[in-house]
This record gives sequence, structure tokens and C-alpha cells, in this order.
Amino acid sequence: MSVQIEVVDLKTLPPSREVLTAKEQLYYETLRVPKRRSEWLGGRVALKKLIAKAEKVNLKQVEVLPNLEGKPTITVNGNSWEYAFSITHSHGVAVAAIDLQADFIGIDLEKIEHRIDAWKTGFFHQDELTDDGDDFLTALWTQKEAVVKLLGTGLSVNSFDVRCINGQVQFYGAALEVYNKLSRPQITLTTSSLLPGFMFTIAVGKTGTRF
Repeated sequence: MSVQIEVVDLKTLPPSREVLTAKEQLYYETLRVPKRRSEWLGGRVALKKLIAKAEKVNLKQVEVLPNLEGKPTITVNGNSWEYAFSITHSHGVAVAAIDLQADFIGIDLEKIEHRIDAWKTGFFHQDELTDDGDDFLTALWTQKEAVVKLLGTGLSVNSFDVRCINGQVQFYGAALEVYNKLSRPQITLTTSSLLPGFMFTIAVGKTGTRF
């Protein structure tokens, strides 16, 4: 697999001014909630490390800032960086991933916990519920979240419109419309326990245009 991953512990983050550009620092200082500041910085540190290594530059030569729609955009030495990337965070951990060969990527990390039945029945379609263990349901959650990140829709689509069944993705409704607009990439899901007590999924989408 061509995916590269970086994991960052939010408890051991470097001072922001050591890793952020001046523009990034200004944006960082607008974030007032400490948890949000920590997660934002951790995700950017992880992503900048991956890109800096791939491009053989230092962290401050990589800049990650939101566009007018709030989505992260990346420049390296002032030049647009157009490869697939994704960021996630959960319970004190931030993870970033890049794939220089894929068209799209989405990742999600979730802590394995027991959750109420209303969450299970409200979030998953009945066809997806081939098991009901906490590990299975958390893994399934990460798969759905990774796929909607790949689509770029976030939670704006109905969760029932993205169904992950035995590692295969099915789209319906608004999610299918978005998938078609993206030229129907072939999506591969990889789910693992990246860290003890967590489930982690990488969703990679390829249309063949990069090969």
C-alpha cells in the first residue's frame, strides 16, 4: 500500500511557533477552545511531517490553511500540493495520512467503547449489522467516517446512504450522486487496531488517472 501515516500524541506537541508558518500561527491563535487548538495543531504537525519528508523540505516550508469553504489546502514553498491527504483525531491522538498514488483518501480513528443501542440503530443500516460486538461496531463506524471523508461530504449525507458491508462500500441517494461526480473511484478499505484500544480505517479511492 502506498499510504503513509503519521501518529502524534497531543500531550507531547511542540510549541506552535516551532512548526507553524506565520499565517498558520495567526489562524491557530483564533482557536479559543483548548481542545480544538490541540487537535488542530496535532493534525497539522502530523500532516506537515509527512509532506516534509515526501518533499524533502522542513516543516515551515509546508503550509496548511483552510480555504473559503473551510477545507484544508496545502502549499509547499508557495506551490500548491495536490495529492490525497486526510486527518483525524480521537482521545488525545492525531493521525494524518497521504497517498501520492491515489485520487482520494479518508481516514478515521475511534476509541473502542460500548455505545447505546440508539446509536447503533440510528447510524447503521440494518444490512451493515452483521455483528454487534464493540470492536465490530467501532470498526464499522471508522469505515463509514473514512468513506465520507474520502467523498468530501463529512456528515452532510445521511449515514444510511453510505453502507460498508463486509469491507465493500455501497452508495445511495446523495452519497451516490457525489460518488458519481468523483468519477466512481475504486474504493479500498483497510481497518486495523492502529493503537491499543482504537480502531482505524483508511479508505483509498483510485480512478486510474494518476497511473
